[in-house]
Amino acid sequence: MRAIKEYKLYIFFLFLLIAFVLVTDFNGLYGQDSYEYLRYTKCLEGFIKTGVSPGDYFWPLLYPIAGAILSFIFSSAFALQLISVASLILIAIYLEKIIVLLYSAYKQKVRLFIFLFLLLSPYVLRGSLVVMSDSLSIFCITAAWFYGLKYRSSLSGKHFLAIVLFAAAAIETRYAAFIILLIPTLIVGYVFLRNFKITNLLFALGIAVLIFLPHFLIRSKAPLAFIHHEWVESWSCSNFFRNQFITSDGNAQYPLWNIVFSFFNMLHPAFIFAGIVFIIAGIKSIFSYLKSPPYLMIAATVLLYAFFLAGIPFQNMRFLLLSFPLVLVLVYPGFISIEKRIASKKRVSEIATVLIAIMQFGLFYRVFMPFYHDNKVEKQIANEMLKYSNATLYTFSIDGALKAYGYNGRIINMWDVKLDTVKNDNGPSMVLFNEHAFAEQWKDKNPMLNWEFLKTKYKLAVIDSLPDNWVLYKVE
Repeated sequence: MRAIKEYKLYIFFLFLLIAFVLVTDFNGLYGQDSYEYLRYTKCLEGFIKTGVSPGDYFWPLLYPIAGAILSFIFSSAFALQLISVASLILIAIYLEKIIVLLYSAYKQKVRLFIFLFLLLSPYVLRGSLVVMSDSLSIFCITAAWFYGLKYRSSLSGKHFLAIVLFAAAAIETRYAAFIILLIPTLIVGYVFLRNFKITNLLFALGIAVLIFLPHFLIRSKAPLAFIHHEWVESWSCSNFFRNQFITSDGNAQYPLWNIVFSFFNMLHPAFIFAGIVFIIAGIKSIFSYLKSPPYLMIAATVLLYAFFLAGIPFQNMRFLLLSFPLVLVLVYPGFISIEKRIASKKRVSEIATVLIAIMQFGLFYRVFMPFYHDNKVEKQIANEMLKYSNATLYTFSIDGALKAYGYNGRIINMWDVKLDTVKNDNGPSMVLFNEHAFAEQWKDKNPMLNWEFLKTKYKLAVIDSLPDNWVLYKVE
């Protein structure tokens, strides 16, 4: 009850977000990845109920496992979305704890800072409303950092076990969390060895085994296969100054070099529009805080993760979310510096707060609406396709949505196979394709090669023109 009273504003915000998704009928599903999380969550739920093997999928297991457990209370999609929403509130609570720990003399405005620049951060807020593992992983990362900093000063066994729990959970939610937890884990390990206690070690090993056990059970034949991901194996310093890449995910060209992109969560308005202002305003304080080991650890981690992203032949704003709470810790002195200058002018402070909130809501609307639009279009197309569930369907990108909304026909993904090697079952066949969207990115890749094969080999008669340039064809 004391915790509920202390964090009542955060809890109120949680209920506001839940009300928002219910009123807007936004179920958090968009694109291929979220539907794959939903699919595997349902497989795990089936395993719990019937013992039928869930098989495997691409990403870490903790997010769908948590979703499967919560699916006994809510629908699978809402369970996953609820985990993301609740994780945002927990991120806020632990970020507040970290800032208070590091800046105890300036803790009066910490909650205002968190509401304005974390909870209303456009990408962070959007990321908490979708069926993706990011929000849960960020919560575990933030909690692990807090307990790591606490253990360093307190040497408490419970803090040591807490960092083991949350660090393992973060990695088992997003593998890239390892990079952000590397420095605090090494320092905590060093401190632990200097204050060694066998009971704490045994408990820590038990926690780690429990967290990682599903991974080794399900992926017993190749438990380290994730290390051989294309982006990891093709990591290179030469990618720092590149913005064009050809990978298995298609052809991509970005506006800026990777090394510039990797620092976007300090500067981009969709993360923190005032980032550069805070850095300039707090530059003296920032340099003085660099003498503090905890602050230096955080700064080094943000830099390390940025360099890691810069070497990957790919750019995705989602990746920058993982280190964003640490970025907020770094720029907090700049916020305090500005707040001190206007603190005596109460009216100015109030107006600034309202204007910032309005700006953040406007930016959130800008980044959220494309996701909302895609969600509605995918629902609409899937509902239209239900009437053709007795046919074999050749498609790409939207197959996860079709299955999630009840399509029962045979689906052949045009990315997975070469269609000239697929045996025709002599039944009715259709193609659902978006040439306008795929022509450039997937040029000379399976989706477009298969599309050209179908156009050359068969006569494609248009059955229906669907939203966003999707077209349904009958194969004749």
